[in-house]
Amino acid sequence: MKLHRAALAFIGMSCLLSSSSAFVPTQKTTPSFSSVKSASSANARLLSQYRQPSLSTTLHMSSPASSPPQSAASTSRRKEKAPTETDVIVIGSGLSGLSCAALLTHCGTYTTVLESHDTPGGACHTWTRRGFHFESGPSLYSGFSMDESPNPLKNIFQIVGEEPEWITYDRWGTVLPNGKKFAAKIGPEEFGNVLKEHGGPGAEEEFAKLMERMGPLSDAAQALTSMALREDAGAVITLLRYPRELFATLKQGQALNDPFKLIMDEMNITNKFVINWLDMLCFLLQGLPAAGTMNAVMAYMLADWYRPGVTLDFPKGGSGAIVEALVRAVEKHEHGRVCVNCHVDEILVEDGRACGVKLSDGSIIKAKKAVVSNADPYVTSKLISKARADGKTSDEFNEYLDKLTNTNADTGGIPELKSFIHIHAGIDATGLPENPSADFPAQWAVVRDWDAPEGVESPRNIVLCSMPSLIDPTLAPEGKHVLHAYVPATEPYEWWKGLDRTSEEYKKKKEEAADFLWSAIEEYVPNARDRAVEGTVQIGTPLTHERFLRRTNGAYGPRVEAGKQTLPGHKTPLDGLLLTGDYTFPGIGVPATAASGAITANNLVSVGQHWAMLDKIRLPKK
Repeated sequence: MKLHRAALAFIGMSCLLSSSSAFVPTQKTTPSFSSVKSASSANARLLSQYRQPSLSTTLHMSSPASSPPQSAASTSRRKEKAPTETDVIVIGSGLSGLSCAALLTHCGTYTTVLESHDTPGGACHTWTRRGFHFESGPSLYSGFSMDESPNPLKNIFQIVGEEPEWITYDRWGTVLPNGKKFAAKIGPEEFGNVLKEHGGPGAEEEFAKLMERMGPLSDAAQALTSMALREDAGAVITLLRYPRELFATLKQGQALNDPFKLIMDEMNITNKFVINWLDMLCFLLQGLPAAGTMNAVMAYMLADWYRPGVTLDFPKGGSGAIVEALVRAVEKHEHGRVCVNCHVDEILVEDGRACGVKLSDGSIIKAKKAVVSNADPYVTSKLISKARADGKTSDEFNEYLDKLTNTNADTGGIPELKSFIHIHAGIDATGLPENPSADFPAQWAVVRDWDAPEGVESPRNIVLCSMPSLIDPTLAPEGKHVLHAYVPATEPYEWWKGLDRTSEEYKKKKEEAADFLWSAIEEYVPNARDRAVEGTVQIGTPLTHERFLRRTNGAYGPRVEAGKQTLPGHKTPLDGLLLTGDYTFPGIGVPATAASGAITANNLVSVGQHWAMLDKIRLPKK
């Protein structure tokens, strides 16, 4: 039995945005960046950013039952020999692949994760240089420090019994095109002041009416956990475990799938600040302005981020602590392995079934149950190209694969989002605050022009900046801070395509990119580039993404417009081959990729095992 795609879309979307980490910069470990002289990175999601300079940011610690790292987490590992046979092979150790593997091993399935690089975690990996701990992304998390949470990754941690320690804080900064800044606490209390100051007459009233209109959609978007989803007849059983929530979601029907722009038009939102703000929120959530963002996405965000008492979360030790927790979850079982430096060259197909992989060193690993690809569809297509050329795949599968790799919207394809430029650096913190506050936030966004030709999607129009050592001092040496700034999927790959990475032209373009990013950092950090510690400044480009994470064209992910395209599920017409990650339902960002990994795992375990996993998660009480 197959669930109707539209039903699956709005049922599963209820948990797509349980966290705020939508924009995940895709970069690889230390050699993925070139150092430059000091003179010269869902989902972060920018959601609620308000202003009250007299208040300080509050930091709190939340300790889970497991044993978290006590200092900056490092995700580098030694190479281990992969087994010759297992039940399930997972290609790639991104959050989706690791989430899938963690759940499978929890259920007793022999699972081997194969990572091409020396560090697991994909876009969530971390690395150190000269004592500084660098975050490739994400920058912003929520829904982890509370015990009862709809966040799929939090639910996975609850199932597998491993989790980082969480630090909570409550501010996010914004620099507007007119140069004005604010960094008020998240939540509803201070946002009214932001609307009054920057929106002028009518802004607060328009936003209040919009929130009231979104109420029923917000209830529906938060009702049902994506952890209950699977893509077979067993979904009837697992979804009916939550009958009231299922009914609440189904009651809203197509409205959850509609573009948020329809609601804005219906409510006659005319205040320019409110329109720009909502467009930016939509873009930073899903890579699209309001016209292309689903109501379910915005409904969840508005309910979650403008509720009293909301906080942001950060994993102690950095994002690598998330990766380490998932790796522990896999490897604490004898039947689970995460193997780095294991580059997959080919997916093997025999008798119409994916049955294993061939590594670059020529060794073969057999999969008795399934091969799960956490690579993007273009890479997956290459991995299976030999089997296809040999006639071992069906016409149905070949057509399916061609559709997955079609980026032409006019012929039914899904275009790609743009790429990134990044700067990572360690800086001297002399004279700088030691704790985040309204005057000196740990994270901020810089908007250069609301009226740019492509709006919020215009190249180098929005920059996201993060100084995580303000939240967790272990991420930098004493008296220092660590910085990360990037454009959120607005950098055209075409600007960099074909450049020789050793050429003077490439180096010059990187220096120009660095200068642009430094200017955004210096909105809050005076003379930041002059503070840079020698040997720590690293610049990432679209070619960095393409080379080190094999993101085709350096792309962030699929550009799925509400009402126009839908993402594929996780099963494929080739028996034994499943897909997981941000090119599958429900899409980009930390909660979405975790949900994708969970749904993929659910497809490979029995309904009884799935039900037992649901026993372990703790959802908000209705």
